[in-house]
Amino acid sequence: LKPFWLKRFGPQAPRSLAEIPLANFPSMQIFTMSPGRLICALSVFVLLAPATALRVTGDSLSLQNSTAHLQRFQGPLIPPMLILQRGCTGSSVVIRMTKDLLADLGVAVFPLSTKEIVRTGQPYKNPWWSPDGDLGDAMRKGVKEASDAGQVLVFNAFKLKSWTKEREELALNKALLDMDTRTVIVHRRNPLDILTCEIRDCFVSVHGVPRGYPVDEKGQRDDTCFDRRQTGAKVKAYVNLNHLQENLDDSSAYPEIMKNSLRDLGLKGRRIVYYEDLVSHEYSADNLDSSAAAWRQLLSSLGVSVDIEDIKDKLKKAVGTYPPPEPHSELIYNIEGVEQLLSSGPRSMQSMLRH
Repeated sequence: LKPFWLKRFGPQAPRSLAEIPLANFPSMQIFTMSPGRLICALSVFVLLAPATALRVTGDSLSLQNSTAHLQRFQGPLIPPMLILQRGCTGSSVVIRMTKDLLADLGVAVFPLSTKEIVRTGQPYKNPWWSPDGDLGDAMRKGVKEASDAGQVLVFNAFKLKSWTKEREELALNKALLDMDTRTVIVHRRNPLDILTCEIRDCFVSVHGVPRGYPVDEKGQRDDTCFDRRQTGAKVKAYVNLNHLQENLDDSSAYPEIMKNSLRDLGLKGRRIVYYEDLVSHEYSADNLDSSAAAWRQLLSSLGVSVDIEDIKDKLKKAVGTYPPPEPHSELIYNIEGVEQLLSSGPRSMQSMLRH
């Protein structure tokens, strides 16, 4: 196995199996070996690392000393992991935490300078894109580079459209399917938080429907927009009351629309996980169990199985690091009007308001 070992890992070949990132194993193509050669190869691995052995269970493989393992798959490419998440649902936080958690669990993640690598309107943000190709070609190059390094490519996207007729989107969809991409949908459970955030970021209308506009604490129009996140400016949302119900419904519909689209495209995973559950441990230790359960669902949807106690152990270091979300009275300028409309609606609307 020495030539294979050096070819796979190069001059910096690990001295034992224990030094290999978990994500390397699926790309070793051991499942195409004959039974005799497979037994021989596993025996050599055990001799090289007597304290560590390869464990194959059902449809996955892992290290004996780790509960984390990736789903088994065929071919030389490690399937990429896609997190579908619209704006104002904590996408930057979720992808950072996902990569950190995977790394803590022993899954090597390919380093990316940007998370936005599949924007069909801005394909140049993908580091592998070139004008003579398309986003599908770019993603194939990226996943191959990551797989050759024994790493998994983790990225996010605002949406995937199974109903598209655009060339760039069709090419991207086909590439993601061909590479057996694993997916998860992350959303906010409270649509009022999404609406408030988008207004404060200056997304004042969607599909021609007015949402409202950002104002300062005195009610004057504010144009800080997305920069408020860096400057710390106190910006509130002046919510359009005439279209409140319509805008809340629009925000709520996203996860099911994306789940249906992923199903139509034939992509794996498709589980819906909520942002509030993923970060609730940061507010209180009482939420550690529920937060760990949410992360286990997210990782499972991306093709990674892990014991929940391992997840809890990794999350403990962040317990109590952030305060709970602010009451909506601190975020919405015309809070009285919003409260009146919500209180007169169904119970699901009444529960949106945070005091």
